[in-house]
Amino acid sequence: MGYTALYRKYRPRTFDDVIGQDFITVTLKNQIKSGRVGHAYLFAGSRGTGKTSCAKIFARAVNCQNADGNPCGECDVCKGLANENNMDILEIDAASNNKVDEIRELREKAQYLPVCGKYKVYIVDEVHMLTDSAFNALLKTLEEPPAHVIFILATTEVHKLPATILSRCLRFDFRLVPGGELTERLKKVYKSEGKKYEDDALKFIAECAEGSVRDCLSIADMCLNYKDGPLTLFDVQTILGAADKSKTAALFNAVAASRPGDALLCINELASLGKSMSLIAKELTKYARDLLVIKTTGEALIVDTKENLEVLRRESEAYSVDLLSAVIEIFSAIDAELRYSVSPKIVLEAAAIRACKLCGTDLSALEERVRRLESGVIAPQRPSLSEPTAAPLADGANKPTDAKSIWGRMTTLFRNGKQMALYALVGGHTDYEIDGDKLAVYAADEKFMQFNDPAIADAINKALLVDKVNLTLDVRRRASDVDMDGEINKIKRLIGDAKLNVKQR
Repeated sequence: MGYTALYRKYRPRTFDDVIGQDFITVTLKNQIKSGRVGHAYLFAGSRGTGKTSCAKIFARAVNCQNADGNPCGECDVCKGLANENNMDILEIDAASNNKVDEIRELREKAQYLPVCGKYKVYIVDEVHMLTDSAFNALLKTLEEPPAHVIFILATTEVHKLPATILSRCLRFDFRLVPGGELTERLKKVYKSEGKKYEDDALKFIAECAEGSVRDCLSIADMCLNYKDGPLTLFDVQTILGAADKSKTAALFNAVAASRPGDALLCINELASLGKSMSLIAKELTKYARDLLVIKTTGEALIVDTKENLEVLRRESEAYSVDLLSAVIEIFSAIDAELRYSVSPKIVLEAAAIRACKLCGTDLSALEERVRRLESGVIAPQRPSLSEPTAAPLADGANKPTDAKSIWGRMTTLFRNGKQMALYALVGGHTDYEIDGDKLAVYAADEKFMQFNDPAIADAINKALLVDKVNLTLDVRRRASDVDMDGEINKIKRLIGDAKLNVKQR
């Protein structure tokens, strides 16, 4: 017999061998022990988390003659079901058997009694691939199957299943397996294989697997025969192409320093090494994530060499949390676009340029600008001020000095003073800001002339004196009246995929 891949060789044989899914395995074992076995199950979750393995274990366990929740592997039924050609456990790949005629054939065969066990179990993998007509053909049988039939549906995309299917099944959601449990499983596997290792090497493999047991064992399989001696962290990084982070760091630094030309050159260099655009984006996202983690929580959550950790520590001091978060959001958001694009390099280059533009922008200023524009559409609601002859606020009083507050108080002052022409002009205008010691008002055409009228300008300056904010009016021409929605959208496009969360105040 030829070599067997590790993920096949060490596939769980009992529920006790399954890691990371205790809440599921305990429930299924108790159902078998108590005899309260359902007729239809739905196993949903990410790839490599144990859905099909648990389905096979369950199919053997419900038929085992020694019903303790796990298949014993010793009784006649367990031995009969261990044969891949047995007629009582039927695996169906819905990706290639998704037509209505195939489901009708399944319904007809389900009427036959099992050969050696008590139940005939149908395991339908990737069930979300069935067509609408195939789902409809399955509905009635799934709801009221023969007493000797159990259906187990498995899927990685449960949101694609019709509600009529979901309501007929007992649903179990498989979770991603924690890195610590993956590392412990790897230790057992390598010990069984007689392979020596460094602990950090296995931790790095587990981190790269991202919660998938199958991916974890597949990476371990690649590393198993890399060299005869102990497997080191550097070995794993070399195998996975993560040993030399200098080029990824160069790309990140070009983006963070808002140098789009250098960023495109770095992408081209990485692509020339044979790296896919998805991998470049993923490595860049992880690099930014490591900087963010080390900046906020220290290095305990990062598995890397001491030299790389020292570099990350120095680099993290140069960047803000907002910048790192923005880079992570931009490059993690293009994964699906990269996957299906006919020109993934252009997609990645466009994302890099957006990130450069964003990193070169003062995000706090943009946020304030968006807040001002959005809130300026609504007439400000401020407490009434006294008449212009009223005593001003005392020096040192707690007075808001942002443009919106000043403009709102001035509008209220003109209204209370019965100066309705001024009230209409000022109250209907929304484009203004503080620029040094000036209250800059941006206006076009007719409004520009109105604000420049000596009487109006004098009245506004007197109101500013009453408000005691040490500002004077400065009327500035705009080519046209400001388009509020256009301004907001323009700034939000600048922020782009960073998806800056602007809260209205």
